[in-house]
Amino acid sequence: MSDTKINPQTLPGIAVNTQAKPKALDQGPQIDDRQYIPKQYKEVAAGMEQQFAEMMLDQMSRTVDEAETEGGGMGMDYYKSLQKSERAKTMTAQNNLGLQDMILNQIYPKRMRNEMALKQYEAQNNRIHHNLPSYKIDRKTDTIEMGKNDSNPVSDEKALVGTKEDGGLL
Repeated sequence: MSDTKINPQTLPGIAVNTQAKPKALDQGPQIDDRQYIPKQYKEVAAGMEQQFAEMMLDQMSRTVDEAETEGGGMGMDYYKSLQKSERAKTMTAQNNLGLQDMILNQIYPKRMRNEMALKQYEAQNNRIHHNLPSYKIDRKTDTIEMGKNDSNPVSDEKALVGTKEDGGLL
């Protein structure tokens, strides 16, 4: 018997990648669970990130010495506030700061991000909306009448399969 080493790179039919590195556990396929977050929660998170971005831009602009321009005054202040607001909107839309994800993790945890929880939330929201009183104002007599809200629910789905009358799961 001879002492020969088998070099897998030279054998036909066997492919060995010596450059491959082991994957970390968190590098698996990323599931987009944002589709199961109610729109209202996303709007709150985006609004909070936008407020933070505006405050950050305001503080950044205070650190820069600007030359006093003639005719600045209130018009220039208004223009700068609009510019700051639009920059903050752009930063929020791009989600570069990453605050939206952190806020959403706090106000709507990942364990609740599934189709059933979203449907349950929408059904509960529709029941609440439907049971809210409505107010009718009579302009001729300046009176306000309170009645039952007879408007249509937010979504077309009337009831969920697998729920009780009071909204709880079976």
